[in-house]
Order: sequence, then C-alpha cells, then structure tokens
Amino acid sequence: MTTAHGQADAVRDVVASVAHHIDAKRWNELRVLYANEVRTDYTSLFGGAPQQQAGDALIAGWRGVLERVLTQHLLGPITVELGASVATGHCHVRALHHLPGAPSGEHWEVLGHYVFSLQNDASGWKITAMKLETLLQTGNRNLLAEAAAPANR
Repeated sequence: MTTAHGQADAVRDVVASVAHHIDAKRWNELRVLYANEVRTDYTSLFGGAPQQQAGDALIAGWRGVLERVLTQHLLGPITVELGASVATGHCHVRALHHLPGAPSGEHWEVLGHYVFSLQNDASGWKITAMKLETLLQTGNRNLLAEAAAPANR
C-alpha cells in the first residue's frame, strides 16, 4: 500500500518530468505522462478556447512547434492535492524559449502558474488536464509561429 506522501511524490515526479522531457525533446517519454484524452487551457497566453484532444495529438503538436526551439522550463514548488484516484498539482513556471535567427527576436519568456489534473490508473498517474495562468511575457511573442513557419525550417 502506498502512502499519501508517496502518492504526492509520484504526482510531483510526473509534473516535473513534463519540463525535463520537453526541454530534452524526449517526445516518447513525454507522451507516457499524459492520458489518452487531455484538456489544455492556454487561453491566458494565446486567447481562444481550451482544447480537448488526444494525448498523441497534443505531443505531436508540441513536437512540431518546439523541435527547433531551445527551451528551459523551471517549475516549483509543486504542491499536490490528493483525492482517492485523482490529484491536482500546482506550480509556478518560468519558460524560456530561444530560436536562433528568429525574425522578430530570438527570445520569448513566459512566467506563470500551472494547474495539472491527474488520474491514477493501473499504469500510474496520468495528466488529464493542464491550465496555464500567464502572469507575464517578454520578448518575441511570435517566436512559436516563426519556428513553425516553413520558411524557417
């Protein structure tokens, strides 16, 4: 039987691993952290509406736009609220993005707060939803679009 402390540590490991895998471009390992269906809410950063999509599509999208972008995501501290088979993880995030030669500037930084929702199943904790609450952006806000543009590939 796993203790509540052990479960909270497992949730923290999943959340921290998101940053490590994105920054290292370990897309297969990143995919394992997510459920088959994931709700993402980046409306505070990009506008629009929250998205519901397959985990495979989420990771493929990130890979497509971030493959050429150097990133460093700093998270912490990660606080956890545990339920019977669900958990919520909260943490600050500071995400630096760098794209050498980007037309509108090589750097974009986002500071904010993440809220992760997770479900525990036979294979462990999986992220079912994540929301970014943006506090500040600096630099080239078009960096991701410029990274994805065919002329910049």
